[in-house]
Amino acid sequence: MRSPFRRSPLLALISALALLNGVFLALEFPWAGFPPAHAVALEAVAIVGLLALIPPFRGRRWLTGSVALFAVVVAFCALGDTLMQRMQGRSLNLYTDLGLIPILLELMVSNLGYALATALVAALGVGAFLLGLALQYLLRRFDGRSTPWPLALALGVVGVGGLVGVAPLSESEATDGATGVAISALGQPLVGFIDFEWQRASDTRAALETFGQRLATEPAYPVQGQALPGLADIDVVLGFIESYGVAAVEREPFADTVRPRLAALEQTLDEAGLSMVTGRVTAATLGGQSWLNHATFLSGLPVTSQLRFELMMNRPRSTLIDDFTATGHRTLAVMPGITRAWPEGERYGYDEIHVEATMDYRGPPIGWASMPDQFTWQRVAQYALAEDADTPTFTELATLSSHAPWYPAIEPLEDWDALGDGEVFSRWAGVGEDYAKLWQDPDEMRDYYAPAIDYALATVGGFARRYVDDHTLLIVLGDHQAAPAVIGRRPGRDVPIHVISGDPALLEGFLKAGFRTGTLPPGPESARPMETMRGLLHRLYGEARNATP
Repeated sequence: MRSPFRRSPLLALISALALLNGVFLALEFPWAGFPPAHAVALEAVAIVGLLALIPPFRGRRWLTGSVALFAVVVAFCALGDTLMQRMQGRSLNLYTDLGLIPILLELMVSNLGYALATALVAALGVGAFLLGLALQYLLRRFDGRSTPWPLALALGVVGVGGLVGVAPLSESEATDGATGVAISALGQPLVGFIDFEWQRASDTRAALETFGQRLATEPAYPVQGQALPGLADIDVVLGFIESYGVAAVEREPFADTVRPRLAALEQTLDEAGLSMVTGRVTAATLGGQSWLNHATFLSGLPVTSQLRFELMMNRPRSTLIDDFTATGHRTLAVMPGITRAWPEGERYGYDEIHVEATMDYRGPPIGWASMPDQFTWQRVAQYALAEDADTPTFTELATLSSHAPWYPAIEPLEDWDALGDGEVFSRWAGVGEDYAKLWQDPDEMRDYYAPAIDYALATVGGFARRYVDDHTLLIVLGDHQAAPAVIGRRPGRDVPIHVISGDPALLEGFLKAGFRTGTLPPGPESARPMETMRGLLHRLYGEARNATP
């Protein structure tokens, strides 16, 4: 039985137009939602109209195949743009984001498991293949011989004329009358997307060149690092709490859980004789790419993309690790989320690097996290804060328990001395093993987000109460806000930063810099870019404490 599209080239033309129109209009979904801002993509009308005017020729198979392949690429761009909007609150940047594909695949495997991640990638591949196959099949079913020429000519004139010759309507013309409504339904999503990406690629390339010149010429810090005499005898711990943004403190329903925890944290520190100030910094990213924010804090540079990160890592640029080395500190990295080779850690120049495989954790994974935060903090104390150590330490760590998808958090254990190798956490074996299903339900993830932050902050309080004294400076901040899909629209990039010590004099400079006493971050007007924190530390501790600043 012959296909209805073979019997009716007109049906094939209409179907091809509808399919191609849908693909191109998908480019509007991330910013306009569904339905999109327009009903008809003029690019689809122009392509179908021109193909309907061209008589049969030998290369038509290749021509229609190229159109179909192009449509598949556009579909992937639309999908990528949508994911970027939901997860990082920004549109897709083809110039910088293509390099993130390997990282995305690794995250899919770590979050969904190898089998499910493979199945998802395979499904996307099959879907793309079927889309291209269907479109090419339809486009080959009509041509200048089988299509009524008045229809083909009309489509060609409307499509091409609309793309190159239609002047924009005034606001009144576009909204008043049947003609205005009809024309306002026509859009150019593909042209707009290409123009936007081309312009942004040009801007990004120029920004990267400027960034590279800054790396090469900025004299603020010597390559070998610049000492911090004011912290010469102080153990410094820099801890990044995963996904801890100010939205957790300021937006409902998260604040109902997180604010009481911050109040309890403040009481815990008061009872332990510790002082605390809190500020607000603007992270380099939103919703992910934690390593860019770590690099931003350490380097004093706005490392806002993977390309910038690679530029920084491949240039002889010092960081806080070098600064503390110059101060006489032993430098450590405690990174339980690192599960493979980490050449960047070697380039940073830590004296010691502790990752998931070397932290000797014998307990069960808790959801996505290979180990709970409490164990990570206990290892920091073991590695860096030994009472008989004669060398001060600088430790950077990144926690895991508040990483998406935030499976129900466990409770902190009271007896830190009993944590041992983590077998004590076996009571929670199996908790969160099915965390991958949460990715399918943002509403359920949203329910678990605040309890995860609550647990992360509780472990900070437990660590500080036991291990922070007047010779310790503990800096704890969020690495980035959670994804907009969970937090809500326009969450911004601000994260809280808490500074804790047993010596109140160590914190006085932060108060003058816009921080405030307690656990609640100040308002958005006080936010400082995260890249300024290295400079702030040098301003506060660049001279010995017995000297006049």
